[in-house]
Amino acid sequence: MKTKYLIGLLMIMLIFTSGCVEKECEASTDCIDKTCSDVACENSICVYSIISNCCGNDKCEVGEDYTSCFDDCPNCDDNNECTDDSYDYHQEGCVNKLDFDEVCCGNTLCELGEDYNTCTKDCPSCDDNDACTKDSYDYHRQECVNEVIVPCCGNGMCDEGAEDSSSCAVDCPDCDDGNKLTEDSFNHDDQECENVVAYYFIDDFEQGVGNWDFFRDEGWSTEVEEDGNTVLRLIAANGNIPIVLENYIFKFRFKWAEGNMHANFRQGNVDGEYNRYMVGMSHRGVDSLNKQSGKDFQTINNELNVNLDEGWHTLEIRNYNNIINIYADDNLVTIYEDTDNPILSGKVGFEVHTGGSPVTPEYLIDDVEIKIIDEEDIIYP
Repeated sequence: MKTKYLIGLLMIMLIFTSGCVEKECEASTDCIDKTCSDVACENSICVYSIISNCCGNDKCEVGEDYTSCFDDCPNCDDNNECTDDSYDYHQEGCVNKLDFDEVCCGNTLCELGEDYNTCTKDCPSCDDNDACTKDSYDYHRQECVNEVIVPCCGNGMCDEGAEDSSSCAVDCPDCDDGNKLTEDSFNHDDQECENVVAYYFIDDFEQGVGNWDFFRDEGWSTEVEEDGNTVLRLIAANGNIPIVLENYIFKFRFKWAEGNMHANFRQGNVDGEYNRYMVGMSHRGVDSLNKQSGKDFQTINNELNVNLDEGWHTLEIRNYNNIINIYADDNLVTIYEDTDNPILSGKVGFEVHTGGSPVTPEYLIDDVEIKIIDEEDIIYP
């Protein structure tokens, strides 16, 4: 029984298998022709083999290109005149190699002869919109160069000898700190303001005489001249600046009107004695250098003989330790070294007097300065 069942099952499988197998061909002529392929009928099946170097075999082969066989070969033209376009048969792809042998706009290099105007593809605009830079392109380094122009207002530098805050406020600051006692300048090396204290005292009398001590309420006043300048007018009076100093430069402008005047310096009381140096002045000009120690009056030099006209003049007295230099209108008049108990500190001031004549003494004073002195400012005998 089992044997009959197995024989029947085997026959059914043979029938089914034989029904699924179909013959594709009995000869090669029964096969469909394909471009660039040879065909053969093997075991009732069409077998195709690709023919080499045949346009249409879906392979771009040596000897073929897009022009001769566009079915197999791609168009490798990248529309860039600066590339050599070709097909790599081994890598089976296009190659677009930049050509650097000749100047060409589009090869990514900004080359000599090219600039931003002639080739924007390769060359950048080097204009930094700064009028104080010279703009150029460095072909070797392949980058822009913006060289600062000196001098030039707007280059971020206050150029020495060419600019100041008036001519170029963009680069040069106004170094005026509003303090009359400082000398204001600009340090071009450090590019910053310097405000060095150079004076102990300055007075131009434009704000009155609040900085002065007068020995009586009468005999002095301020007066406005024709040019609008305010000056101190002394008539039979004397006064001083209430500052005691040692070494300094005492300078002022003066104008004679009548009588005589003493310009006092290192003036003060020591141990109950009145001490001072004084420069004697008259209608002639600058006459003498004198010293008072208590009740002792000493004429140091009675022959200064600096003759001046009736206009405005300057007197400058330099004290440094026991050395005194006197200048009239910026000209050195005398040098003195006091080796006999020198007066080394005191106030400065003015004293007008008749000089023994029946007159009312009067002098005009302006632009009084007491300046810090250094040893190099003094001339030794």
